[in-house]
Amino acid sequence: MAGELTNNAKADEPDVAAMNEALMLGLVRQHELIEAAELLNAKLQEEIIARKRAEEALVSSEKLASVGRMAAVLAHEINNPLEAVMNVLFLAQATEGIPEVARQHLETADAELKRIAHITRQTLGFYREPSAPITFHVAILLDSVVDLLRAKHFSKRAIVDKQCEKELQMTAFQGEMRQVISNLLMNSLDAIPDTGKITLRAAISRGFRGERHCIRITVSDNGQGMSKSALGKIFQPFFTTKGSVGNGLGLWVSKQIVEKHGGSIQVRSRTSGPHQGTTFSVVLPVRLVALI
Repeated sequence: MAGELTNNAKADEPDVAAMNEALMLGLVRQHELIEAAELLNAKLQEEIIARKRAEEALVSSEKLASVGRMAAVLAHEINNPLEAVMNVLFLAQATEGIPEVARQHLETADAELKRIAHITRQTLGFYREPSAPITFHVAILLDSVVDLLRAKHFSKRAIVDKQCEKELQMTAFQGEMRQVISNLLMNSLDAIPDTGKITLRAAISRGFRGERHCIRITVSDNGQGMSKSALGKIFQPFFTTKGSVGNGLGLWVSKQIVEKHGGSIQVRSRTSGPHQGTTFSVVLPVRLVALI
């Protein structure tokens, strides 16, 4: 009897081993299936992210196309009344006996209207930028921008400190550079509180990568500053920190202009502390050798 039990136990040993082997194989298969499922899930997540990015890019391109079409329509509609206003200004400037101060204001208005006409012609494709930039004094450029926005910084009782040597010159497309500085100064005026301060400075400097013979133009304010998340998006089209007031195109356009001139633009900002505020730095070559 005992011999039979021993024989039965020995006969059951291969079955137990087979069951253990099958169990181990099942665990291995289960682990493989889990790894395959995780890999498939990761690939699915990557596909979802890629698709979302593609959709966002498509939406952005559609927005840009819509803005382009709308800009062309607006430029066409603006052109006719613009010419009429420029004619009236010409007649006003030719009027005898007007005070000198009034004549200067008319000249400023005429210059700005010509700049608007320049932009509308560019938009409609009827006008080409001159093939060569011009050489001008940077101080005169900064003065013209400050004068243009004088009413705004007076209304905010802001202090605008301009620092630039009178002899400093650069070669560039003056109208486009004026547009860049105007955008940056306007942003600072919007960001600062009443009686805030803005420093507008231009000087010979090294580039961000150590290049020599560059001009660095900085616009610094003691405003509210921007968060890190906002700083990563400010040069994207249609992104704005001004809510419904802004259109999100000013900095994007400014970046395109600066890069067209072979320069670069950077920003640093703090939302608290003794150095709270934002500083934009534009570094440009003194001469646009590639464009001359």
